[in-house]
Amino acid sequence: AEAQVPPGHPQKTILATYIKEYEARFKQPTSTFGGYAWDAIMLVAQAIRNAKSAEPAAIRDALERIRGFWGTTGEYNFSAEDHNGLTEEAFVMVRIVKGDWEMLR
Repeated sequence: AEAQVPPGHPQKTILATYIKEYEARFKQPTSTFGGYAWDAIMLVAQAIRNAKSAEPAAIRDALERIRGFWGTTGEYNFSAEDHNGLTEEAFVMVRIVKGDWEMLR
């Protein structure tokens, strides 16, 4: 996935870190599902740091204030009304042509 992200894109560094750490630890290729788990753990860790607390209500409140957080699946912007955090703009369409990914605009 990292190779398909354009140079200079904020997600490129996140993907490189995730891939490197995952493959070093588990000795197998990454998957999309692992990326979802990575994002969840990183978001909760950031919320705990921001809240300076491990209390559930404090973590929830801190999660709802996270903006501009880049994960493996895109940029997260949470609110009290939006617990998904990813907008449609976080997703891109790709097609595979002769084994290579091609981003569709």
